[in-house]
Amino acid sequence: MTLVDLRGREDDPAVRSLIGQGTASPAGAERAADRYRRGDWILLGWEEDGRVVGCVGVERDEQRDIALHSVAVALDQRGRGVGRALIDVLAEVATTRRLVAETDADAAGFYERCGFEVEPIGAEKGTERFCCVRDLPVRAAPREEVSAITLGDLERALRGSWARDTSDDPGEWTEGNPALGHCGVTALMLREYLGGEILIANVFRDGERVGRHGWNLLPSGLAVDLTRCQFTAAEELGEPKVGPPLVARRARDRYELFASRVRQRLTDGSAPCSARRVPARTVTASRSRRGSPVAAASADPARYAVAGSGISPSCLITWT
Repeated sequence: MTLVDLRGREDDPAVRSLIGQGTASPAGAERAADRYRRGDWILLGWEEDGRVVGCVGVERDEQRDIALHSVAVALDQRGRGVGRALIDVLAEVATTRRLVAETDADAAGFYERCGFEVEPIGAEKGTERFCCVRDLPVRAAPREEVSAITLGDLERALRGSWARDTSDDPGEWTEGNPALGHCGVTALMLREYLGGEILIANVFRDGERVGRHGWNLLPSGLAVDLTRCQFTAAEELGEPKVGPPLVARRARDRYELFASRVRQRLTDGSAPCSARRVPARTVTASRSRRGSPVAAASADPARYAVAGSGISPSCLITWT
């Protein structure tokens, strides 16, 4: 079952039938429907297999509590705990201190079974009325259950772990170009965390094939390349194909070293932004013939970015 927002569906026959069951008369049902249409109250439903089997009206009152109106359950669904399940889910997601309701003796027992404190507040037109209050607990989860990182943290951890001993080209690697030789290990590590595929393409310079380059294609179809900044304006890429980088087969130890550093940085929070400045690249994503975005790099020597600065200007993504 699912909690659903029924705004705009107040006049659907099934929903209107439920509104009628939650009120004492046809006139009361029409008044309630008007409140829903005007937005004075919000109508929430409990849906099962595409059918709304229960509903409740809610509003935020002057005390900022959530006040409940007209809890109703389809006649053929009564006795299955639908109403209580609806209230329990609402209690779990409501952004308030407590749920409140005013009702008569017929419904007071229902609210009591749903965890409300029920107190009589006197008679109205000869009918005893009750105030029902359910306090909502504030329970902070253990820190380890809610800990999370940002995408910027992940990028900083990846960039901060680049070093000569994890580069595929240690002889050419420099601190001035730390991404050099790290496309394979970076793409593998990013896939480990975010899933998707790895795209591989030949690298050309001056009409000659000079290497291979890999980057990530996320499940969403977005291509992300954190190591494209190793190239100058002279390189071009061939048509990409999905496949594993060579490091996955011939240099597993180098990947494990890199991965251990990334994990350590994410664990202890040591993924600092570097103050070193590197030439910025703009990565333009376009749709390939397969409908997936494929990135192409261009350099602008006049622009600079701070390496490891989150989703930084060194790897901007635009769509064409």
